[in-house]
Amino acid sequence: MTGEVTIIVPELPGEGGVGDYTQCVIDKWPNQPSLKVVVPHKGSVELPPEGGNVLVQYSAYGFDRHGYPRKLIRALLDWKRQSRGRLVLMFHEIWTFCPKLDPNAITQFLHRRALKKLVNSADAVFTTTANQAAHLEKLCPGKSVTVLPVGSNIRRKEDVDLTRQRGWAILFGLAPGRIRALKQMHRSLSALAAGGSITKIIAVGAGNDGLEREERDLLSNLPLQEGFEQRGRQAEGEISQLMLVVSYGISAQDILSLEKSGAVMAYAAHGLTILNEAADSKSAEPACWFVSPDELLGGVSEAELAMRADRLSAWQQQASSWERIAIAFADSMQSSR
Repeated sequence: MTGEVTIIVPELPGEGGVGDYTQCVIDKWPNQPSLKVVVPHKGSVELPPEGGNVLVQYSAYGFDRHGYPRKLIRALLDWKRQSRGRLVLMFHEIWTFCPKLDPNAITQFLHRRALKKLVNSADAVFTTTANQAAHLEKLCPGKSVTVLPVGSNIRRKEDVDLTRQRGWAILFGLAPGRIRALKQMHRSLSALAAGGSITKIIAVGAGNDGLEREERDLLSNLPLQEGFEQRGRQAEGEISQLMLVVSYGISAQDILSLEKSGAVMAYAAHGLTILNEAADSKSAEPACWFVSPDELLGGVSEAELAMRADRLSAWQQQASSWERIAIAFADSMQSSR
């Protein structure tokens, strides 16, 4: 690869998930070429002149509040046609699926039509989940889309050797996601708490007073022998250390979007047993290495739990380490591809 790489993102690092993702990629980019991060302003974006390399971290609602950044798409199409540079797309989200009578249906129809042109013009296309890849390949037959699951949003501390507490679980993520998990998994978590399989839950992540009260009420209704903690926003190192102390990670992530969950990948990177009702030994990775609440209630050996956690951790390292993600993007910028 020669020349500067322009990375187009909807937000800067520290402002949101895609911005933080981009910073992690930059930190691991091989050979450290000249990397320029650009946030579009009202749809307009500064692109390289002749030639050049552009990597788009695509998030429709991140770029446009209506979920259709048409000015950005048009600018990219014009640049690709005129400059003959290399265009690489990473889809964190695609278009929104709406019922025909939904007011947003027309907008998303136009969005999808514009994305078809953009994808067909790209030199390489990535997305975070197999489900999204299937939709993109159906939209653009003959176009190859590579699945690249997200990396862990919590880097593992390697200099600690801690003893895991049996029965302790972490519920990590933003407050709306944590509350959704507690509601969706209320029956199973209550049963696990009553049976002593889960004795303590530690909730970690950003929120606000109203959501923290709702979360507290939901946790209070679980018969946890050792109670619960709400630690709120914590430093990355503190979260990593906590994930090396607890035994379980609680997740209600949909099976179609597991690969785009930074929290799920953080659990996996830290060797946790992931409790998820979508667990299925017949599913593809990573869901085949999860443990369902019903399984835990029925009795799973410590050896089986350890084996699944080890396999899950190995899968995460092989499939979505930040080094692998950065190398995949760097390789896609090579003119031989």
